[in-house]
Amino acid sequence: MADSVNDVRPFRALHYDPSVVKNIGQCLSQPYDVISPPQQEAYYRLHPHNVIRLILNRGEPGDGERGNRYTRARAELERWRREGILHETARPSFWIYEQSFDLPGIGRRTVKGFIGAVRLRDYAERRVLPHEKVLTGPLEDRIRLTEETGTQFEYIWSLYQDKAYVIDNILNEQEKDAPIIDYVEKPIDVRHRMWRLTDPATCEIVRRTIARQKIYIADGHHRYQTMLTIRDRMRKRFPDAGPDASWEFIMMFLVNSEHEGLTILPTHRMLHDIRVESLFKLGADILEHFHVKKYVFRDGDETEVRRRWLRDLGDVGPGEHKFGAYIVNTNGYYLLTLRDEEAYEELVKLDNSSEWKLLDVNILNTLILDRILGITEEELSLSTSIAYTKDVEEALEKVRAGEMQVALILNPTALHDVITIAENDEKMPRKSTHFYPKPVSGLVFYPMDRDFGILHPR
Repeated sequence: MADSVNDVRPFRALHYDPSVVKNIGQCLSQPYDVISPPQQEAYYRLHPHNVIRLILNRGEPGDGERGNRYTRARAELERWRREGILHETARPSFWIYEQSFDLPGIGRRTVKGFIGAVRLRDYAERRVLPHEKVLTGPLEDRIRLTEETGTQFEYIWSLYQDKAYVIDNILNEQEKDAPIIDYVEKPIDVRHRMWRLTDPATCEIVRRTIARQKIYIADGHHRYQTMLTIRDRMRKRFPDAGPDASWEFIMMFLVNSEHEGLTILPTHRMLHDIRVESLFKLGADILEHFHVKKYVFRDGDETEVRRRWLRDLGDVGPGEHKFGAYIVNTNGYYLLTLRDEEAYEELVKLDNSSEWKLLDVNILNTLILDRILGITEEELSLSTSIAYTKDVEEALEKVRAGEMQVALILNPTALHDVITIAENDEKMPRKSTHFYPKPVSGLVFYPMDRDFGILHPR
């Protein structure tokens, strides 16, 4: 592979000044697209300089073109820079970021990568590869915020493949130094730590190593498309700015796909407003496509039966596709195992690859939701009869309480499938991947001031 596949550089950044902001952890938040209105209010109360005021400012009565949440975000940013809340770094740096977290039944895991400035590439160049579709609504929102503030506030999560662990070894060496940030996020107990890598020779090793790699977007497709749009607009406004203008780059949190801590969680489906005859059809027709095993529970043994059911659901061999099901007003959990991959593929009248067709989410969408229950792709996109959750217990409890009729429990999508789908220039179906935990927002910001001199010259 050529040496010029991707251009990743250390950069000058804005970050919270620890001498002014004593508890930086209280200024951090989850990414904008997973924050609910109650969480937004909680972040507002947590600290007067919480990043929520920049990434997801509240709408206020009387908002209009001259005054709105985007202009307020710009005003807050300008004030924080003016008052020294945010510090401007003098030296270009990579920013090492580590997350440590617990997974039920697995234990403690750690994922580590670094934040750098990555040259934007059109998808047609096949250097930066997506795996998701982009929706118009969130895209317009992020464009307005970025144009109003002239700043990138959040880093998108991306992957690269470094089987020799050259970069990981460099990142691990920095643990000898005290982290700039060391914060435990409640209530999920994720520990976030950050170090700064400034040594020019070491940064150059990182840059040269990743320059040979393709980059796969894990999380942040809307933010990437936002910056492609901003870049194209800025090129028209400033045609003489040159190839190293700040808007030619995007902040990314880059993690080696070989990292053992990388975690993808499944997103479970909950069905509601399903006709009774459709539920009967589910029970009658499911045997055509799946082997079905029922885990009957009685008074006092439901917890143990559920534990055994979930254990068997997760015990997946090569070529196996398993799903869990729990139906309202029943006394058992169901384990569904696809009978025949080839027979299923013949039913899918699309030109997609076998890898795409055999994604568990597509099997579920095709055989259970569409063919048996009659839930169309349009209904899925509108979420008219389906809801989603990352929490198995929440899905089961909502069925138990009668709020939902069916819970469909999935295994996580394999990382190699995400990369394969991206390489095939295909898109994953909705709610296929949930990379965990989300990188918190607020560690560093990337101002696109023309005179800020952000990027490190080669």
